Amino acid sequence: MASKANLDVAEKLDITCRKGDTFELSLNFKDSTGTAIPLVTDGYEFFMQVRGAKRASNSKGSLVAGTLTKGDQAKGENRTQNVGFVFEDIDNSGNVTVRASADTMANFPAGRYAYDLQYTVNNKTTTVLKGSFTVNDDITTA
Repeated sequence: MASKANLDVAEKLDITCRKGDTFELSLNFKDSTGTAIPLVTDGYEFFMQVRGAKRASNSKGSLVAGTLTKGDQAKGENRTQNVGFVFEDIDNSGNVTVRASADTMANFPAGRYAYDLQYTVNNKTTTVLKGSFTVNDDITTA
């Protein structure tokens, strides 16, 4: 008989990006046989949050950025513009792109954070990516 069951399928992917630059991360989802997942037909919804350091053991850390279309919203350094991500170019070949405009990323405080990326389909939520999210400071501003 098994003594452990690990249901955490999230892959670790550390991300480093630059404040003020356009953020784009393209992903391709396939099932266990290597067949592309029909994300549009099956109704996949995607979510991503970036959070600061935990303040207490039971804390998630402060929200720095979130998915703009759904879920918690975060205000940037200027405290007026939402800082977050949109999921675009979703298709039935398993492709999806996570984006944040250069203007959005300009409001993203430089620093090192933690993030995760999830999808929901058929009332089931699964975290697929997790890791560190580092935003390097920008020198040139447009």
